[in-house]
Amino acid sequence: MKHALSFLGLSIFLFSCAPKVVLIGPKYDYSEMDKATVKMHKKIEKFIYDGIATGIPLKLNRRTRIDSLLIDDKNLKVQIDLNKFFGYTPLRERNVNMVYKTIHALIGKKYRKYALLIRSRKYPIQELIPNYFRSRREDYDISRTPLPNVQRPSQLVRPIRPWSAPEGLDGKNIVVAHSHGWYYDNVEKRWEWMRPRLFQTVEDLFPMSFTIPYLIPMLENAGANVFVPRERDIQANEVVVDNDPPLSKTSQYIEWQNNPEFTWQTGVDSGFAVSAAPYEYGDNPFRQGTYRFTTSDSTASAGINWVPDIPEGGRYAVYISFQSALENVDDANYTVLHRGGSTKFLINQQIGGSTWVYLGTFSFSKGVSPDSGSVKL
Repeated sequence: MKHALSFLGLSIFLFSCAPKVVLIGPKYDYSEMDKATVKMHKKIEKFIYDGIATGIPLKLNRRTRIDSLLIDDKNLKVQIDLNKFFGYTPLRERNVNMVYKTIHALIGKKYRKYALLIRSRKYPIQELIPNYFRSRREDYDISRTPLPNVQRPSQLVRPIRPWSAPEGLDGKNIVVAHSHGWYYDNVEKRWEWMRPRLFQTVEDLFPMSFTIPYLIPMLENAGANVFVPRERDIQANEVVVDNDPPLSKTSQYIEWQNNPEFTWQTGVDSGFAVSAAPYEYGDNPFRQGTYRFTTSDSTASAGINWVPDIPEGGRYAVYISFQSALENVDDANYTVLHRGGSTKFLINQQIGGSTWVYLGTFSFSKGVSPDSGSVKL
């Protein structure tokens, strides 16, 4: 069981700047180019300028610039490489065709028989069109298509419950990033929110006030697995039970097995360990300890009980951690014992290791209570 305050996420507010045509990019040394290249280069710059200023033939990001230009007279080819900001514009078949048509017309009749290739980030711009917006199925980029269900790994967390939502969100993984959080300002020498006060609220706080109690539970109740980059638990206390010391005098870590074939062993790689706080830059607690493993079985031949000493009764988020590997089982059986009874989960230990994996939020009583406040594997 773990509650750790971590502040990380993505912004949900977008701010746009006033339209101003400013070409930002590398400075070109025309003295190193021949006249034909200089002339073509300037024409393409005009195309970029018009796209930024007027949006014709497509609206371009103001940082769009030419990365390189190649005129191959021997093979009758022209290759134009634009920087990554060109790709910030949503590309569709129609506007890609307009780009080629416009640039072909700009560079003049001399190059009308030349094959023209326009790229951004080393990809032909036509390849930046999403499959969904390609009119012909034979033009689909197969590498981008979702894997068939038979090739997909089992979900990371599969609650065992008496209901399912096959027409809802069963089998779906959803990421909800509820904004940013605290960061240390080296100039002001203090911790502060990433986003400013705006309209009597702070973006780092406001989204969490509706995603945690409302949005995320609704998605989970529809069958989805929801992942968040920031801590979702508002419980002020935390308890960590681990096979590595330090372990509190009252919390319990218990291993058991029915015969020597299922003896627990220490893995060769690193695992989680509680270390002294605060963590230094580069510290990774999931590489500072060990992990335990045993042979799997279809019956309860071995297990582990994690029994925390709950400092105060209340609701706690429950997390587990494990070392993932392809040879691991994809249906490790975990049970959370809480005041409301017990809740079972199947965990795919082939993926998602070396971090905290959220199971759920449950009510626990104060103290050490294996029957109403523990996790069993």
